[in-house]
Amino acid sequence: MRLLITGITGRVGANVAHSFLQSGHDVRGFVWPGDRQTGKMRAVGAEIVEGDLASSADVNAAAEGREVILHLGAAFQAGGPFTPEQYMDTNVKGTFNVLQAALALGDQLKHVIVTSTDATMFKYPPTGIDEPIAEDTLPLVSTDWYSYSKILCEHLVNRYCRHENLRATVIRFANVWGAGEILKFPSFHLASFVHQFKSRTDDAGRATYERLQREDDGEPRLIVARDATGRPWKKHNIEVRDIVHAYEKAIGNPDTFGKVYQIGSRAPFMWDELIPYMSQKMGIPFSVIDLAMTPNYYEFDLCAARTDFGYDPQLSVFDMVDEAIRYGEQGRGGIIPTTV
Repeated sequence: MRLLITGITGRVGANVAHSFLQSGHDVRGFVWPGDRQTGKMRAVGAEIVEGDLASSADVNAAAEGREVILHLGAAFQAGGPFTPEQYMDTNVKGTFNVLQAALALGDQLKHVIVTSTDATMFKYPPTGIDEPIAEDTLPLVSTDWYSYSKILCEHLVNRYCRHENLRATVIRFANVWGAGEILKFPSFHLASFVHQFKSRTDDAGRATYERLQREDDGEPRLIVARDATGRPWKKHNIEVRDIVHAYEKAIGNPDTFGKVYQIGSRAPFMWDELIPYMSQKMGIPFSVIDLAMTPNYYEFDLCAARTDFGYDPQLSVFDMVDEAIRYGEQGRGGIIPTTV
């Protein structure tokens, strides 16, 4: 296949590209002018085209002759800060340009997959969410600019599928970890919550801060985060390699056209199960603390992706910890060499 991958130098785009290149496909990447990671992708065999997603001429030129477009390029929180105008230009206008370019390819186009995010959904109510979240369980109501721009992108895809019969699909990611990143996730570490609660002035917040301070001896310490009722937090994430698997399975599958899919890891995790495991593996103590804040408590229903395109994620959070520990001990900083 002849693929165009926007955002090819990102941690997801690079790994997706590497996988398809290893399988013998023709991969072209679309990057910002001057992207410092361009050389890395050329070195593994990708053709690189520079341009601006907000430019229809640039996007059309990059899409010429392609059969599949994987639209991963975006302005997002971790890469910013970005202005509202930049979110609208890069994400919304950029997605419009990608869809227009895909439409212009006519019958040559086999599939365009647009990346979205679980941040489009309101998944942090005060008491958490007990039932697994399907693609249409929650309204798309986010108001921060990144998430809101992604809501508009999903609506654009819906319009092109319904009105133009475009072979397009939306895939929403859960919280993404690259290889080895699990050990550094802030919400696993006591110090992160000490910092968060330091400025709280309400009674519950001050009481939580005092409790956190009693556990903080200045040394690394993990935390089993619980809500105000003592219920451990629960979260659903995804590792980059399971994202690669999703693209490999979904591309060209007509059962996915016109649909939105949520993807995540094999199962959600609970803080009271994962943190003791990390503590034992890392040799770092942990504390159990009830936090006066909105909890992480949700998981995703992956039935649609499993049924329609055979999505079968393999990595558990415990696998991720084991790998990160193993490669960290070998002096590789937790970076697993099976990824770019």
